[in-house]
Amino acid sequence: MDDVISTGGSLTAAENLMAKVDANVVYKCAILAEGTAATRDDITVLGSLPVFPI
Repeated sequence: MDDVISTGGSLTAAENLMAKVDANVVYKCAILAEGTAATRDDITVLGSLPVFPI
């Protein structure tokens, strides 16, 4: 679980760490996702945050 997903790097790092101890990831989720991360089908998110170009 993560609070906000932008690239998914934190969840990937957590998944890699869990693999080192032979744990199985059964579900990936986040509270919010930024930009296109909200459309990923491998992570469940509760809501999305808009990204505004500068």
